[in-house]
Amino acid sequence: MKRHQTYLIGLFFCLALFVDPIKSIAKQDTSNLIDGLSYEVLYPENQKDKKLGYFDLAMKPGQEQKVSLKLYNALAKELTVQIRLNTAKTNSIGKVEYGPNNLQKDASLINDFATIVKGPTKVVIPSGNSKQVDLMITLPKEMNDGLIAGGIQLQPVVDHESNDQGKKDIVINEFAFLVGMLLRVGDTNSIKPELKLNKTYIAFKDKKSHLFVNISNIHPVYVEGMSIDIQVRKANKQKVLVEYQKKEMRMAPNSMIDFPVDLTDKGLSAGTYSAQVKVTSKKGGNWSWTEDFTINTLEAGSLNMQLKENKPDTKQTFWVIFLLLCVGALVFILSYKVIKRKKTENEKRR
Repeated sequence: MKRHQTYLIGLFFCLALFVDPIKSIAKQDTSNLIDGLSYEVLYPENQKDKKLGYFDLAMKPGQEQKVSLKLYNALAKELTVQIRLNTAKTNSIGKVEYGPNNLQKDASLINDFATIVKGPTKVVIPSGNSKQVDLMITLPKEMNDGLIAGGIQLQPVVDHESNDQGKKDIVINEFAFLVGMLLRVGDTNSIKPELKLNKTYIAFKDKKSHLFVNISNIHPVYVEGMSIDIQVRKANKQKVLVEYQKKEMRMAPNSMIDFPVDLTDKGLSAGTYSAQVKVTSKKGGNWSWTEDFTINTLEAGSLNMQLKENKPDTKQTFWVIFLLLCVGALVFILSYKVIKRKKTENEKRR
């Protein structure tokens, strides 16, 4: 799998406060529709920098503006492209998601990118031709200063005829281009991120029990260089039973993050526990909370069951080690005999 070389600049965008690039990867396969698709960002006058490869627009409350992309089809057949507009969100490992996802919106998100920016859901490009896609941005008249961020996904699809339901678009290609858009409303430099602890709770993830710590960034700016330290103790005790640390993360404006802390190998029993959460950011942000949570009898039983299932079988491990030692000894003995025999033969020749 190789990166699409011709339009690499459009696949990476680092918005002034965006540190992470948005990437789009395509197979170098002539049967892959995305190899025939390319695009051009048509920058408006209020674009911050026309070499970025994405939209970064200075705007005012109540402003309406049309922006455009130009799509090109190099295939010998017409190409249908599905267009999706996605609000920037934060995933559980502290990365900002700009493509389609199932992440929940935060309650603080008032100015939703997917609501403010509108455009066609698909476009058909004739063979060897191009087509302009227009997107309309409409900002509320009454709104505070801040950043509104999202992504524009361009994904090739195939029109499929159905006798019952007419035409259907079928995605046969998992790869897509992703173009970023950042709307800067008013003076955003003076806005600082503000984090809020929503809740801690026990839930399953990948068939394992986790403690989830749910935190929101309730201001319309990014949290850059975010680090978190979570310590779990028995209520009113000093001994740390569980510890989780993660660094170099970032959060999208007005988004939430669910940190999963794996509990399967901790052997926790039913009872009340205390989670101490500390978060820092690159620009000096510092937050801390202490939240109690309860592990009930059923959850404790599940944790112990998972602990037993994940515990290595000592008998099986013993026999594996024994077998490896036997094989090693056999190889050593045979090697020794071969070397000794050759040495004896060489001495006889002399």
